[in-house]
Order: sequence, then structure tokens, then C-alpha cells
Amino acid sequence: MTPEESAIWIRIQQKDIRAFEEFYRSAYKRFFLMAFQYLKDADTSQEVVNDVFMKLWEDSAEIIIEKSLVSYIYRAVINRSLNQLQKQKRDLAQIRSLQYSLQHDATYELRQMEENELKAALYKAIDQLPDQCRRVFCLSRFEQLKQQEIADQLGISIKTVKNHITYALKQLHKVTGELLVIGIVLLKLFFSGIDQDLGSF
Repeated sequence: MTPEESAIWIRIQQKDIRAFEEFYRSAYKRFFLMAFQYLKDADTSQEVVNDVFMKLWEDSAEIIIEKSLVSYIYRAVINRSLNQLQKQKRDLAQIRSLQYSLQHDATYELRQMEENELKAALYKAIDQLPDQCRRVFCLSRFEQLKQQEIADQLGISIKTVKNHITYALKQLHKVTGELLVIGIVLLKLFFSGIDQDLGSF
């Protein structure tokens, strides 16, 4: 440590506020520029330098500087700048994670609302089917009966059973409206028990 630095440091350790402020004003720019090289942000660089000087003032009685006061502050500024960069990266990762979670949750909730609305509309459409058509469709979908079983139970032909189911599906297709993609997927899940020989809808 040069005699000049040694004298300044002794006065700072003795809590000479005037000596501290004079040193701060004379040395601030060089340390600010060093921090700015790492952080690329004036406000953050100023905060880093001020934090280093504040710690220097508060802990001056415990700090041991063997070589150079200026070199000591340079190292402190660089270390704090690197720590700040790491913190910024962690904060950015957390923000991105939060944004993804919020977007995912919002998308999921919207999809659930759309599916619930569509289910309600489908059930309403089933209730509005003609009596015989509704009975055939419910036996096929909800009781999982095969076409021959439905025909035997109701005393009608298999062809009539197929016609009722086909008509019901056409009516339910109308319910999907603008929610066509969701509607097709939901219809397949909702009515997965219908015999495959009716064909894809």
C-alpha cells in the first residue's frame, strides 16, 4: 500500500467521514466503469460500487488490506458484479418459470372451461333428440350395449339402430360450432363406447 493510500485507509478506519467522502468522490468513476464493464447497466453499477464503499466504511475496523486499497476495492467491485450477474440469471430463470406456469395454468383452465361448456351442450343436445333416437343412443353410449342387443331390447332392426345413432351424432356435431377441434376430440372421448362400424366422425 502506498503511503498516500495508507494514510487514507487509517483515516477511514478512524471513521473520518471527510476523508472517506473525499476518497469516494476521487475514486468513484474508475470503480463505476469497472462494474459497468460487467453489468452493462448504469443504475446497477452505481449500486454495486456504493455497496462496496458502504461495506468498506462499516467494516473498516475488521478489514485487513495488506497491499493496495485501490486493488482491494477493484476486487470487491468485480466480485460483487459477478454475484449480481448470477442473481440476475437466477431471477430471470424464476421469472420465465413463473411466466410458463401462469400461461400453462391459464391455458389449462381455459381448456377445462371450454370442455365443460361443450359437455353441457352435448348433454342438452342428447335430451333434445327424438325419444326413440335418444333411447338408442343412450343404450349405446351409457349402457355400452351392442347394436344387436339394442335392436333386440327395443324390437327394431339393426339398420334402424344405426340410423338413430348416425342421426344423433350429426346433431351432436352441430353443437361443437366454433370449438370444432376440441369438439371432435371430446366427442371421441365422450362417446368412445359407440360401435366402431359406424365409422369415424
